[in-house]
Amino acid sequence: MLGLDTASKATILYKIKLDQNIQTIPTVGFNVEQVNPCRGVSFTVWDVGGQAKMRSVWRSYYRGTEGLIFVVDSNDLERIEKAREEFEDILKFPDMSNVPIVAIANK
Repeated sequence: MLGLDTASKATILYKIKLDQNIQTIPTVGFNVEQVNPCRGVSFTVWDVGGQAKMRSVWRSYYRGTEGLIFVVDSNDLERIEKAREEFEDILKFPDMSNVPIVAIANK
């Protein structure tokens, strides 16, 4: 799960995992959670921080990725273009070429 900081990736992760809204703090580094959204479905989510210093290491998480959730803060009009640029950069990596993607416009 990737996106710029303040897109509320962790909030979405815990909504999926716990089926409730919880107050989260900004992710420093990453969160890893096993998610079981319904019977017979299970997957691991890596919620990686979206601060500029973390975006430079996103690529170290690409190998072995089986799906991407990219979260955009749709209220942050000043950074929509930056989010698009980061998303396009992700797609340039060979490890991400055939990965299914879910894009979420949050807030």
